[in-house]
Formats: sequence, structure tokens, C-alpha cells
Amino acid sequence: MPRPYTLLNLLPKIRPMSNSKISHRRILRIAIPGLLIPLALALIVLAVLVVQGNDALDGEAQAGGGGTTTPTALPLDVAGDQRDVFAWEAAVATANAPTPTPEPTATPAPSPFDIAAAELPYVVPPPGVAFGPDERWIAVSVSTQRAYAFVGGKAVYEALVTTGAPGSETPLGDFRINYRKEKDTMDSETIGIPHDDPNGYFLEDVYWTQYFYPGVALHSNYWRPVSYFGNVASSHGCVGMLEDDAKFFWDFARYGTRVVIYN
Repeated sequence: MPRPYTLLNLLPKIRPMSNSKISHRRILRIAIPGLLIPLALALIVLAVLVVQGNDALDGEAQAGGGGTTTPTALPLDVAGDQRDVFAWEAAVATANAPTPTPEPTATPAPSPFDIAAAELPYVVPPPGVAFGPDERWIAVSVSTQRAYAFVGGKAVYEALVTTGAPGSETPLGDFRINYRKEKDTMDSETIGIPHDDPNGYFLEDVYWTQYFYPGVALHSNYWRPVSYFGNVASSHGCVGMLEDDAKFFWDFARYGTRVVIYN
């Protein structure tokens, strides 16, 4: 059986020399070469271990950053996934949110012109009134607060008006236009009512005035609310109209045009 390999086995064998004198110098020449080989091997192994240890320390230092931890940015795909999650959560929250009750929208009331245009196709002459086949004439209903322009028996225009208030009713009957003034000043003193009387008035720039009875005319009325026209009898006897309507009747009529006032 071979002997185990040890450092001592590397040492050169020294034969015993009996009764011989061996000098110290000779012993060193024999022993030193045998010691140098294992010593060199041990140094090499130690050097390798030292190098590996330094590499490991450098790696830890780089990973640790000297005790300071640097935040790691999320990969782009992870950040994108997070954004998708946030967007989905926002969409779900919006879908689950209670639907607000819309505020009711008020439907605008039709204007007097819209009302008149809608009614015009159904207008017929007042009963018992005679007219020529092509006669241009005017009819005013104090009960409905409407004025109509007729050509023969066909109504060609309708206007919502305000006629005489109770106590100052527009006179009923069959009249003719006898005086016209494009812009008039209406003064209650001309019919015997002082300005300071509760029924007194002084109105300038009253356009498209056409008188058919003393102190009573068709004319524009700018001092009453629009809501009065077609609804409230409010004048001192005249037939008040919105300006566009008064202008139409001014262009439609002439001196002598007939004006029929009826209930």
C-alpha cells in the first residue's frame, strides 16, 4: 500500500551516516530545495484566494452603493400595465357614478308672430260682413285681440294686438281710414284728458298711425310688454300693434281702406 502524500514525503531522504561527520552546509543544500516547492505552491493558492476575495468585495460594494439604495425604475412594460390598470379603474368609477338628473329645459314660448303665422290658414271673414272679390280691407276682433288683412274673402296677414281697455273700449262698427301719419305724437289733452290724470298720456315717436275714428287709430305700440299682444286689452281705444305688424298694415292700407271692428 503506498504511503500518503505529505509534505514530509517531499523532503529528500537523508541516509543516515553512522560514524560520519555531516557539515551544516551540506544539510542545508539537501533540505532547502525540498522545502521550496511546497512553499511556492502554498503561496500560489493563497494569492488565488486573495484575488477571489477582492472581486467578491468589489461586487458587493457596487451592488450596495456604499449603503445608499438607488430606486430602480420600473420596466416600460410594467409602467404601461400600471397605466392601463389606472385607466380601467377610472373607467369603472365613471361607469358606476350616479347619472346626474338633467335640469329641465324651459321651452321658449312662441312669439306673437309665430302664433299668428300658425293661425292664419284657418282665418275666415267675420260673419255678416260684405266685401268685394278683390277688396283690401281690415278686420279687428276685440274678443280675440287679433287684426286681419283681407283681400276679398282670403286672410293674407294676422297680427296679435291690444285694443281698448275696459272703460275705453275700441268702438265697434264699419269705418274707413281717414288720416295717416308715419310718426305721430299722441297727447291725451287733444281728447280732453290732462297729462296728470290717471288716464293721461304723452307719447312721442308713435309710428305707422292710421286713424279710422276720432282719436282712435291703428299704430305701433312700444310701451306695452310683448305678452300683452293677443292677450290683454290695455289701450285708450286704439288698436296697438308690434312695430313690424303696424308697418305691414301701413303698407297694406290706403286712405279710405275699410276697418271692421267686431267682437
